[in-house]
Amino acid sequence: MAGRIVITGTGMVTAAGVGVDACWRTLLSGRSAIGPVTYWDPTGMAAHIAGQVPGEVDVPAFIGPYEVTGRPVSYSVFAALEALTQAGIDESLDVAPARRAVVMAGGFDDLMLAILARAADAATEPGKADFDERELTELLPHFLTEGSLPEMERYSQVHLMQALAHLFDARQALTVSTACAGGNTAVGDAMGMLRRGEIDIALCLGVDTLITREMMGGFCNLTALSTRNDAPERASRPFDADRDGFVMGEGAAAMVLEREELALARGATPLAEMAGVGFSSDAYRLTDPHPEGTGMALSMRRAVEDGGLGLDDVGYINAHGTSTAANDKAETKALKIVFGEERATRIPVSGTKSVIGHLIHGSGSVGAVVAVQTIQDGLVHPTANYETPDPLCDLDVVHGEPRKAEVDGVLVNAFGFGGQNTTLAIRRYAPEMRD
Repeated sequence: MAGRIVITGTGMVTAAGVGVDACWRTLLSGRSAIGPVTYWDPTGMAAHIAGQVPGEVDVPAFIGPYEVTGRPVSYSVFAALEALTQAGIDESLDVAPARRAVVMAGGFDDLMLAILARAADAATEPGKADFDERELTELLPHFLTEGSLPEMERYSQVHLMQALAHLFDARQALTVSTACAGGNTAVGDAMGMLRRGEIDIALCLGVDTLITREMMGGFCNLTALSTRNDAPERASRPFDADRDGFVMGEGAAAMVLEREELALARGATPLAEMAGVGFSSDAYRLTDPHPEGTGMALSMRRAVEDGGLGLDDVGYINAHGTSTAANDKAETKALKIVFGEERATRIPVSGTKSVIGHLIHGSGSVGAVVAVQTIQDGLVHPTANYETPDPLCDLDVVHGEPRKAEVDGVLVNAFGFGGQNTTLAIRRYAPEMRD
């Protein structure tokens, strides 16, 4: 191992606000930021609600030759700039470009996903969760248009990845795609590069803006979204007995990771330590987690072990908590596998998606920033809409008011379609622990 990895900067844009401070204030209030979809007319769709970012963000028009246009790119650039500014990183950073990296996760406005979703919509009836892949192959050519390739180039993940590399003057840049586990996977990949000594500093980011007709229509077909359209602010309710599906969200979250030695040498203030990461796969189904939570439990165990934490060091869980029947039950079982029945029900848990919706590739990145704020402020944010306890989700779900807690260790869960699981272990930075 190449020494400890510290977090020196964070940035965030979500439905809860623009900037980490604004988002954190809303999360602490426990007020849901979910509302009606206004980007397009959702008439005829089962779900009419989402967590939209309020207003525009202030970003430069270009990053070098790369245009900053559209929601995904704008949100990502804002979050990245906020993280870099907090970390004290500017043109004076004495780190060779070859020793810097950008690692991002995103599935935003991906044209191919939109095409597949349209094909799926044409090939299935509402409520039908499975479809024949051969049908999609046959339908695909009918959805390609002359405007497809320019749009793909303009809004592609490659465009954003290279813009961020230009912004950070990094000569290593990569993007990962592990669905809802993506943001955590990006951090885990950056940790590997730092530990192997390939780089000294990394900008990590997760982003998604899937509040589109195609993507929401696809999730409606899977009956995965909440249809509480008449009360959007009460729709996302992780671990609550009356939950009926997740709510689509959008935004981006970023953080700067670097070797502890570099951070201290340049006078940066470590906000927390990025201690460990755990990966696993359910190998169960495309759209459902393993009902016993075995893959989720494995990723949590691996994160704890990789981070050198004891189970008693974990004082807070930022849950994946999607507000679906299957996920929340499985995550509860997974926590009991890892911590035991009694301890699992005493660890404070909160579901950030209750306030902002589900950012898909960006959800783990948001959870990681929330973990840093929790450690820094000694407050666990409440889960919105937790009103009726579910005996199958008998966790210590923080609700109502923020809870004061001196948290030294946090697990951030992010579990994706296809059983892709990534857990981060983040701990309070303690200088005396230096090697």
